[in-house]
Amino acid sequence: MIGGDAVMGGVGEAGSGTGTGTGTGQIERASGLGLVDQLLRDRRSVLARIERGERLAELMRVFVLTIVVGAAITGAAMGSFRGGMQIVYAAAKLPVALLVTAALCAPALTAIGRAVGRPASLATDVALVITALATGALVMVALVPVMLVARAIELPYHASILMTVCCGGLSGLVSIAVMAAGLHRVSGKDAGLVLALFATVFTAVGAQAAWTSRPWLVRPRTPDVPFVRAVEGSLYDAVLGSTRSARGIYLRDEAPVPEAAP
Repeated sequence: MIGGDAVMGGVGEAGSGTGTGTGTGQIERASGLGLVDQLLRDRRSVLARIERGERLAELMRVFVLTIVVGAAITGAAMGSFRGGMQIVYAAAKLPVALLVTAALCAPALTAIGRAVGRPASLATDVALVITALATGALVMVALVPVMLVARAIELPYHASILMTVCCGGLSGLVSIAVMAAGLHRVSGKDAGLVLALFATVFTAVGAQAAWTSRPWLVRPRTPDVPFVRAVEGSLYDAVLGSTRSARGIYLRDEAPVPEAAP
């Protein structure tokens, strides 16, 4: 998908002067599902539209809906590990986690840009962050079959957690790559510094939103399915613990053996 973006993007830019191919005319006509298709096939044209500030409200409406639908499908796949109401819970929580991430990170991007003297516009930055997250949501949907196969073969709980984290990490990297392309289009000045600072904020906020919204899979021994769990430890501790548990190393202070019934 990324390789195709480079090829199609070059065609789009070459055609912009003549009104053919994927030039400005197509950018203005793209809407609804056509805009989602353009995001997948010709991302540079979408970023060029954001750069020029053309019909950003429509773009954001389409991509927010893309995030909601894509994240809901992915959340339902995560919740299938436990089944029942957890499918509904996870499908409802993941879109909220992504939209909260966008709401917190977009103003941070504007603030970082102004701090380093780059051109900064909140509307443009919101559109860019939403576009990046929409791309990540589409990547997560593409990885849903992997999650369902893991569920079908009854992959152990801790291995399933690591697999889920890897899927989320991959979608996050794709989102950051889209952000990098967008930042370089707006202005090459200090783009690397802005991206590094934003990626730090984006990773921290996204990880915390996912951590606060857990559980996603639900521990097999949990008798009832909670909508959210009380905050305890950190995401790093949880991933490290799951890595140990997947290797068969258990710390009983963290996972005590259940007491035998009298």
